[in-house]
Amino acid sequence: MRQHNDIREPAAAHPDAPFPPQDRSRIRTTHQTDPAAALAKIHVLGPLTITTKDGTPLTLRNRKAQGMIALLALAPRAQRTRVWLRSKLWSESDEQKSSTSLRQTVFEIKKDLGAMTDHILQIDRQSIALRLDKVWIDLPALKNDPGLCHTLGVTRETELLEGCDVADEEFEEWLTVERQLWDDLARNLPKYRPAPAQSQVAKISDLPNIAPVYCLGFLPNIEHGCSDFTSHIADQIQETVARNLKEFQPLQVIDFRSYSDDQINLTQACEAEFFIRVRALQVRQKITLTLFLYRTSNMTYEWSQSIQMDVDELFQPDSMLMSGFISQNVERLAKSIFEDDIYPGGSDGHNRAGYTALNLMFKLDHASLMRSIDLLDQAQKGSGYSVFPSLRSYAATFALGENIGRLEDDMAEQTRILVRETLDANPFNSISLACLGHVMGYAFGDHTAAGELMTRALNLNSSQAFVWDHYALHKFYIGEYDAAYQAAKRANYLGAYSPISYTYETTLAMAATMQGRHREAIAYAKNALAKQPRFIAAMRYLIANYGHLGEIDKAKRAYEKLIAIDPDFQSELTQKERFRLTNKDAATFVIEGIRRSEY
Repeated sequence: MRQHNDIREPAAAHPDAPFPPQDRSRIRTTHQTDPAAALAKIHVLGPLTITTKDGTPLTLRNRKAQGMIALLALAPRAQRTRVWLRSKLWSESDEQKSSTSLRQTVFEIKKDLGAMTDHILQIDRQSIALRLDKVWIDLPALKNDPGLCHTLGVTRETELLEGCDVADEEFEEWLTVERQLWDDLARNLPKYRPAPAQSQVAKISDLPNIAPVYCLGFLPNIEHGCSDFTSHIADQIQETVARNLKEFQPLQVIDFRSYSDDQINLTQACEAEFFIRVRALQVRQKITLTLFLYRTSNMTYEWSQSIQMDVDELFQPDSMLMSGFISQNVERLAKSIFEDDIYPGGSDGHNRAGYTALNLMFKLDHASLMRSIDLLDQAQKGSGYSVFPSLRSYAATFALGENIGRLEDDMAEQTRILVRETLDANPFNSISLACLGHVMGYAFGDHTAAGELMTRALNLNSSQAFVWDHYALHKFYIGEYDAAYQAAKRANYLGAYSPISYTYETTLAMAATMQGRHREAIAYAKNALAKQPRFIAAMRYLIANYGHLGEIDKAKRAYEKLIAIDPDFQSELTQKERFRLTNKDAATFVIEGIRRSEY
């Protein structure tokens, strides 16, 4: 596996520049066909319905056929490969059976739609697509013009694909994610107003009373030599990167993947300050993937990140290489987008509250923690985004572990209320669930509820280092140290480029301690402290491991630094509270290592 970076050069000189230098004037404002000219209309908001131009319903009797149309209608370009469709509709069947089932379902669709089939569907040996020049779909249209919610009768209570029941676990997982994305958009529907007549693209400035959000654009991907099995990878990378970013921070995505490059004028296209695209180059069984970032304000290619791997590695369950590549790009994008004061405007930072607040918490001082809490409190007033109250709950745990406050009775009750309210909202955000799981286990000792929340978070998104880290902490606190160690290793790998990577290294040091890997634990704890010298959790385990190895002088020096920050730690009762280990043998083990530094 090889990775390399490219840093800034003029867009016009780069082989994958986002638009040709000779023509920057042409743009289509929407990929949707004019509803008045559409031969068919597909509604996915509410029950799935298909109608002709004059409103005559077209009924699909087969549930798999309904599912296929739903999958196509919500696809980035209303197109999916046959391989991808089989994986979502017949995930438990082998290739031969699923291929047969797909052909039968296409036959059922043709039978139900009749002559309309050839007008609205494009079917070939590799893929199936809706013809966007002939079909109008309500959800993409609503994204382009939020004012349509009044015309369509859509509210925040409208369910995406209501009653859609396709008996396949992969389809249900896909539907859960799509409903999460719709729920994020629907929260602000009552605040929308129709877009100005001269433009069909809704700009952030057209949405009153909504705090500015970041906007990321998708450019057409570049594919060379890709097979049926790898042609979806570029789209998958873009979508997963954006999804991971959205779990930390509200993010609007504008999708231009259905355009050709010469139809995109980035300075006029939308409010997006940044655009991304992916290039996939396959040569036999090797594939090279590159993600490019472009800044529209000064028309520059910002940076790129590449990885080369065997094609077989793409299809391994929870591929570490692919997950690591995605995580690295997420961290670099977050740094480029959320740490940049240029966009959106304003100095209060509420528009980037999630990302900023989490980083502030891990500065590990009282003032930064209070700033983080204030930022989240203010952000919640203007947004129903589920991660804000979850992070607000998570902030309370720092009062227990880092000696930067106390979890007073009123704060504890407030935290419990926040947990209940967020869970009642049925969140589909893995960061939110991991935060709540940590609060339930670490702060309140309800490890059963914590385990359920952590498992749910991982099932939703297994490429978030933050989720793996807190899953590892959960396993650690219930005494499953082997599982904790393996999860912490994964978090450390995925979060290597995170600004809070030292928290992942500390968790790994904790898990290694319980396995008797003292040298390894010391190495990770020292790495963490080199990045964040005030991280007393890392200090505690560094001291314990020095003590168990008999390196008393080193243990004493580390102990003195710890006491300077946390003088209460000299009390045995406080030591037990700081470690919060439910297993008595484990608590005795670490405190024994600490004791050796005190004499």
